[in-house]
Amino acid sequence: MARQDIEAFNTLLPQKERKVWMNHMKQSCRGGLGGVRSVTAFIANIAVSLALIAVLPIMVIWPFGGSHRPTVEVHDEAGILRTEPLAKEIQEMRFRQDLHVAVLTVPGWDVTNLNDSVLEYARSHASDTDVPWISASNPNYWSDGLVILAVAPDSRKVGCYFGEDVAVTLDQQAAIQDAAKDQYRRADWYGGTVSMAAKTADVVGRVGGGGIVMTYILPGISALAGVTWLVYCLWRGVTARRRAREALRHYSQVAHDYETTELMAGTIPEDEPHGAQVMARYRWFLDEYEKVTRSWAEFGNPHGTQWFGTSSFKRATELEKRSEGLDSLDDVIANTATFLSLSRGWDRVWSNERGPVLEDLQSLRRLCHEIDSSDVAENGSIAERTKEEREWVRSRKQRLDDMTSELEDGSLRPSAALDELDELASQTRTKANRLAREAIDADTSRYATERRRRYDDSDSTKEAAYAGYWYLGGGHGSYNPHSTIRLNPSSPAISAIDSSGSGSGAGGSFNSFTPVSDLVVGYSSASSYTPSSSSGSGSSFSGSSFSGGYSGGGGFSGSGSSSSF
Repeated sequence: MARQDIEAFNTLLPQKERKVWMNHMKQSCRGGLGGVRSVTAFIANIAVSLALIAVLPIMVIWPFGGSHRPTVEVHDEAGILRTEPLAKEIQEMRFRQDLHVAVLTVPGWDVTNLNDSVLEYARSHASDTDVPWISASNPNYWSDGLVILAVAPDSRKVGCYFGEDVAVTLDQQAAIQDAAKDQYRRADWYGGTVSMAAKTADVVGRVGGGGIVMTYILPGISALAGVTWLVYCLWRGVTARRRAREALRHYSQVAHDYETTELMAGTIPEDEPHGAQVMARYRWFLDEYEKVTRSWAEFGNPHGTQWFGTSSFKRATELEKRSEGLDSLDDVIANTATFLSLSRGWDRVWSNERGPVLEDLQSLRRLCHEIDSSDVAENGSIAERTKEEREWVRSRKQRLDDMTSELEDGSLRPSAALDELDELASQTRTKANRLAREAIDADTSRYATERRRRYDDSDSTKEAAYAGYWYLGGGHGSYNPHSTIRLNPSSPAISAIDSSGSGSGAGGSFNSFTPVSDLVVGYSSASSYTPSSSSGSGSSFSGSSFSGGYSGGGGFSGSGSSSSF
């Protein structure tokens, strides 16, 4: 599509976008089956899936046809769960044998060994539990038929524990804990616990070996493969259409705002560092908009079974990603023009710009909590350092509030405010890095060398992104990291900054604005590392700060382990 055609298209789209483009998508729903080729491919995929399912009885997925609902009790000592709905949801799950599932939340920032905390709770609250958690016949083990799912939200620990008759391997324990971690990191305590329970149902009581392999296991795998392929084929078609519609929504918004975005870009000063980096991304925006417009024309009008093909899925996914990037970037351009000129709505933009810095300050305060809860806190100089950093965090939070007032009364220029945010972000990461290094170096335990090595290795990982919310100093807020003027890992068109050489004048390098939370996670994992022991059930898995054993258990050897998130 030529430039003049694109310009003509842009002129017409704002008035006709809804009619033309929505008719385009509606026609895809009723435009026939999609042609012989796509229909044949669709039928072939469905036929293969149904053949596998029909030939291999679905009952072999459940060994011996067994299906059992658990009994459940919830002890929410941290006050983070909806107890009754959670118990009911877990009770609806199907297990391969009779089980009692106990959910425990442990409050406090000082939970360094969740295994010990769970054991202590079981011993001190024996009269409060629905069933005994510790075996009456052998008090060194958990009761038969028992599964305990535990989380310490403040200390960022998760664990699972099992009676000997339902014990699973360390790898399976890690899988159960990992099932909850993404949700726990987002403070979705309810959803993470449900995910952990569901994963437990998947792995507990799994049968293996002998004649059962040929009779149940292999047929079960085949039947599961048929179900999986069927679900995937249907999901692919539904998802392709959903992503195409979402892509269209983003693209339509960009096209509708195109002229406004162009006018706003014209007001952004390129002799100002932050304005310069945004304009570098705007030039990428113009080029990408033309390319995406051509891609929409090439995408055409899929209908019927065409949506279920691999090609439609891939192209719809790509269009969604690229159209969303354009939509985010035109928000950045509008935000930049609004804020640098202190036009109406600048306070909303400023609140969004403060978000990443406030989230970093929150992470630095969390690092102080992590250190204060560890053994190195006994070191007087380290304790004094965390106190100093807490005070610095409080002062910077106050400074951010003062900056808002100064912008309102005109004593602080917008560009200077952005520069100061850059400096604050840099100082916060420097302080966090220095504090974590001092704390890890102050470790005098027998595991100190390995913990330092693990911390050094974690320092090279830069894949974290800003969460988009913060809690600090009694306040809280949310923001959109995709639409900030200052660069962060979620910023669209970062490649345009790197390739244009604008990064040095735009607030520093890309890495300068990665969240401090990745550093805190690296420190937490390294500082809590404990090597594997010789015992099977009380060992530790080194891959993810995965700790087992009971330091004060008095010979307790129950199966289970915990890890950090």
